[in-house]
Amino acid sequence: MRSSGLSGEHIGYTRGKGRRPALLFVMLAVMVLAAGCKYTAAPADLLQKPVIAADKEELAAAIKKQLPQFSVLMLPHRDDFKEAIRMMDLNHDGIEEAVVTYYNAFSAPEMMVLRKTEFGWRQFVIIEQPLARDIGWLRIADLDQDGHFEFIVGWIGAFDSPNMLELYSLKEKAVRNDNGLLTMRAIQSLPYRLADSADLDEDGRPELVVLDALGTSGELEVPSYFLSMYAWNDGELSKIGLATLPQGVSLFERLLTGRISEEHYGVVLEGAAGAHSTLTYMYAWEKGGLNLVYPDPERGVEGFNASASRSDDMNGDGIIELHQMKAAPGLEDSAYVDTLWIHNWMQWDGDDRYLPTVEQYQDYTYGVRITIPELWKGRYTMKRPPSSSYGLVSFYYWNGSSKAMAELVTVYVVPLGQWGNVESAWKDEHRHYHLLYKDSGNAYLATFQQEAPPGLGDKAMREWKDMLQVEAEFASYMTIERES
Repeated sequence: MRSSGLSGEHIGYTRGKGRRPALLFVMLAVMVLAAGCKYTAAPADLLQKPVIAADKEELAAAIKKQLPQFSVLMLPHRDDFKEAIRMMDLNHDGIEEAVVTYYNAFSAPEMMVLRKTEFGWRQFVIIEQPLARDIGWLRIADLDQDGHFEFIVGWIGAFDSPNMLELYSLKEKAVRNDNGLLTMRAIQSLPYRLADSADLDEDGRPELVVLDALGTSGELEVPSYFLSMYAWNDGELSKIGLATLPQGVSLFERLLTGRISEEHYGVVLEGAAGAHSTLTYMYAWEKGGLNLVYPDPERGVEGFNASASRSDDMNGDGIIELHQMKAAPGLEDSAYVDTLWIHNWMQWDGDDRYLPTVEQYQDYTYGVRITIPELWKGRYTMKRPPSSSYGLVSFYYWNGSSKAMAELVTVYVVPLGQWGNVESAWKDEHRHYHLLYKDSGNAYLATFQQEAPPGLGDKAMREWKDMLQVEAEFASYMTIERES
């Protein structure tokens, strides 16, 4: 999801701004407190009243009372919490405050902090930016470890207003706005496109990394992007690093910070570089500066991908892996729309190698992720089965030298409303299948080949049979991902 620019849909409880009746607001607030405000709550969930504790009901009632009329709960485009109401001990007194993000009656984004007192929940302070139309990024952290939290808010500008990153500190004294409400004043403002924070120099304090661009004189010119790194000391941000990014990206869409090798922390950036392709950059924090370590053309390591890249910590070891895509073998000359892609993630060793960690097939329509078994790597390809069969993808044994090919398994996605008829037909055909999951109104199934294909040589036949060994555990390789 983009956190820069002046267009794009809002995410969270609404796909746009507007007024909602108070009843819907209360139901949403109660749901958030019961289970957390998630992107993936089904509409049917709103029809059922959740069971929550009395203290949560008290907070929901306080939120309803103290937020402006016609307010709608919202989520920042990027946020650690993925919740519109989050509980945090902001002043380290052992009692959690509630931080609420919402659109007010004028569709402007705001935040409110409520504190629990002997008289119940009371509004403590609000954070507002009248010139903004959305919140692109939010981070609440104690940047200098002094016991006082800072709010870093990436405001998306409205109309001709630029995107601004503003920093607020609970150490500062609140002031009254025109309506007499206590508000926090921004103590520092920066223009920004994307931002993130992490302890890159390992001094025990998180740094702030900001991406911005120099303006261009013509609409067809590609912006000149630069990356700045800041430390928070003595009540102000001080710049401790600066890097100018190479040309080639028209719009950066993702920025990640964290550990990028066993020995390094750094920054990963991903952005559009054409009609479909993306380009990835990775910078390491070394010797007091940001140094570009990926791509590395001298070693034949290119940063281009044929579609949107999603670098991430894929194997759970705390290190960000870089995402690369390649067309399934035998499909390299297919049209883009017909190509099936193999998704690879690789980890930098801190020197000159990028080691493969995870290999997957992905389908974004149904949220299917299939991690490729070790037995398959280097000797499989994929085809798209007929859509009329409910088939999603077929995996084949593939020999790159001889071009020998033999089907292994086909994955199907059948709407649950149709599954009864399909199941009956499959039983009549004596088809062997595995029901892997029932999720989001669909049945996910797999049919493995039971008969040896004709025409394979002895070596290829042995490899084909070897690859079929994953049948019993195939469900463990597949996950259904919802939006997050």
